[in-house]
Amino acid sequence: MFSALRPKLELHQLLERGTDIQTLERFQQTLAFNHFSHHDEENLQVLYAQLRDTKPSMDEIFRLYLTEIAPNDKDIISDEAIHHYLTNFFLQPRDELYVENVLQFFYQFRHYKYEPGRTIVVFNQFTFYITTHILYNFGFKPAKAFDLMRSFQAAMNIDQEMLFESITERMLEHSITEVGHLMDTASQIVYMKDLALHLDRQAAEIQSSTASTEQVSASITEVAFTTSTIAEKTESSRQKAQHSKDTIGDALTKIFDTEKTFTAIVQSFEQLQQRVDKIENVVTLVHDIADQTNLLALNASIEAARAGEHGKGFAVVAQEVRKLAENTVNALTGVSDNVDHLKRYATSVADSIAETTCIITNATAEAKGSLPLLTDIVNTIETINEDVRTTAAICAEQSMAVDDMSQRMMEINQLQQDIRHLGQLTSKGVYKLNQDINAFRLHIVSDNNIPLSSYALLQLSKADHILWKWRVYNLFIGLETIHPDEVSSHADCRLGKWYRDPKTIARFGDEASYIALDAYHAQVHESARQAVIEFNNHHISRAEQHLQALEQASSHVLTHINTLIAGIEAKRFTM
Repeated sequence: MFSALRPKLELHQLLERGTDIQTLERFQQTLAFNHFSHHDEENLQVLYAQLRDTKPSMDEIFRLYLTEIAPNDKDIISDEAIHHYLTNFFLQPRDELYVENVLQFFYQFRHYKYEPGRTIVVFNQFTFYITTHILYNFGFKPAKAFDLMRSFQAAMNIDQEMLFESITERMLEHSITEVGHLMDTASQIVYMKDLALHLDRQAAEIQSSTASTEQVSASITEVAFTTSTIAEKTESSRQKAQHSKDTIGDALTKIFDTEKTFTAIVQSFEQLQQRVDKIENVVTLVHDIADQTNLLALNASIEAARAGEHGKGFAVVAQEVRKLAENTVNALTGVSDNVDHLKRYATSVADSIAETTCIITNATAEAKGSLPLLTDIVNTIETINEDVRTTAAICAEQSMAVDDMSQRMMEINQLQQDIRHLGQLTSKGVYKLNQDINAFRLHIVSDNNIPLSSYALLQLSKADHILWKWRVYNLFIGLETIHPDEVSSHADCRLGKWYRDPKTIARFGDEASYIALDAYHAQVHESARQAVIEFNNHHISRAEQHLQALEQASSHVLTHINTLIAGIEAKRFTM
């Protein structure tokens, strides 16, 4: 009798487990552990009917508790959300919808950054408050009060377990997300592959440029030497041209003097012709006189013959005169022939002199015109000589500049080799860091018994995805060795298993990002496998092409995963 008035729980009652409620496996295990049944749901409804009109109301008490621990005045959970949670707590059957509603409310604690410890204290204080009201309203029915308190406590334990799991899940999700971001940031070192390739190409170009520069330097040196030789020869040519100019000038002076002398000769020859003409006239006159004398001698002979003996002496004289006249005529004939021959010769010489005079005149005129040309030639040669000397000096300077450039190119090449070495050391350091980060990430997951949410699984899948892409990049820079068999099928990795899970299909099967994800995910795995195969076969160019395809498909995969994560995050706060 007294035990009915003063009931207490026995040990076996404390250890009772089980439930008659059928719901999600994970939540059903929670209900079973707290020995929560349909009977407890009915007790909660009884409590709600009894307590809903109390003053202050349950909503007000719960809001006051939460306002007290709110991080600030702005981030306060709304009265509507509090009322919805408490109504759901007392009246909603413990099923999948209940879990969804409760988690939406608990996610607000995470979103507004309520302190977990104080939040649990608030739930305990609220539990104590409701317990006092149970005792107050049902104190005269100890067994009923005891039964109601047990049901309420079990329900509150279930919610607190979900709250704790929600907080732990949030911490786990946050850790996984941040570690994923850290891995993503660390994996940016994959661009060291491009840096190394660019450095190798640039080193080859620098070496080629250095060799070309050395050839240019040798060519410039040769040009400088040749130019110096040309300068010397040009100077010699200038001197010879100047000497030729002076010699030609002297020759022209003599030609000019010859022209004057020849002009005087022409004038003298003209006088000679005049003299010959006068001699010819005199010979003609003497010939005429001889003819007259011969005629007179003939007449004298005739007269002497008439005179007879008295005319013999006169005939002798006439005969002698006639002979003298004949001799004179004969002599004049020879003189006339000589004069005529001299005249013809003089005429021929005169013609030659006239022609020669014309030639000398023209040559003199042309010689006068050539003298300025010779002066221009000498000046031009002097200009060329100066330009050649300047070119020789410039070539010498260029040769020194090219030698300096070649030296600097060698220094740059050495600097690039140092940069590449430091890049390799950096890559190895980040590679080790990323391995440690990944080990820490896997350690976080393996050391927690909390089942992973879709949010956490997607974040893990993102990290897995980034990690594999990073491994393929490391293959190209010599930090990884991957066998094609290591690249699993897209259906066997963490993301693939999550994608094909019936619960995932039921929840996300109609979403566009979920539908589009699979094809890009398959392409990532296939491109990774082909990149590994081609790289191991030393077909680097083909491997690069598959790596680019991997990068493009990877971008789509991450975009769709982020869209799904954003959708999950948005639904958590949809009341």
